[in-house]
Amino acid sequence: MMASSGDHQSIIELIKPKCMNNRSKIIYFFSKWRSIFFSVALLVLLTSCLDDDDNLVTEPVEVAYVSIYHAAPETAPLDIVVDGRMINRNPFDYTSYSGYLNFFTGNRDILFQVADQNKTLIDTTFNLEDGNAYSLFAVNTPSGVEALLVTDSAAAPASGKAMVRFINLSPDAPAFDLAIGEEASALFEGKAFKEASAFQEIEADHYTFQVRYADSSDPAVTTESIEIRPGRFYTIVSRGFVNPPEGNDNSLGVDILD
Repeated sequence: MMASSGDHQSIIELIKPKCMNNRSKIIYFFSKWRSIFFSVALLVLLTSCLDDDDNLVTEPVEVAYVSIYHAAPETAPLDIVVDGRMINRNPFDYTSYSGYLNFFTGNRDILFQVADQNKTLIDTTFNLEDGNAYSLFAVNTPSGVEALLVTDSAAAPASGKAMVRFINLSPDAPAFDLAIGEEASALFEGKAFKEASAFQEIEADHYTFQVRYADSSDPAVTTESIEIRPGRFYTIVSRGFVNPPEGNDNSLGVDILD
């Protein structure tokens, strides 16, 4: 596992069971750390008030919810700029995860820049709708780094169950299946690079997940036992290189985003 250090530890809490190997982790996001990591600029983006005879009246604001994850394994730490304002205080490293943030709806201009260098790697615009949730990923290799926006749409899970989905973000990987442990049938099949499954309901329990090559069903990487909690939504991400380039140690792994 690529554990965080220094200030970066304050934005992400890594929960790693003792038996978990170094190629998988589960990432929980705690809102108290968001206020530390994401700057007051984000609050400015979401504040709309009227001054009426010295009485402060807050207008209803349409809001979308966006999480951000750095899945580009050769790309430097990032600064994230939304509508001209940088929303992170510390560099956003590879495998960093923001949790859900509140964004204004409509067209939002988003830049991913090399941290502290004002060098833009991604310059894009997304239209965000009121009440919708989205996951935004920085993906691919430096020569083709891009932003991938996925709409997070699913009904609430039934009592005692959770929702899971799978996204293949490994830039040199073929299509992958995702299975629970060594079960013969896969939960999700044939997901190519940048392809996301729909959410699927499973019983809350402890599981191992196995990413398999779709063309052979051979395992590519397997997590250790991970607790899936009732009522939660999990995104299981394959990231890193199947065959890392020389000098790069970001080999194939799995993150589970909650």
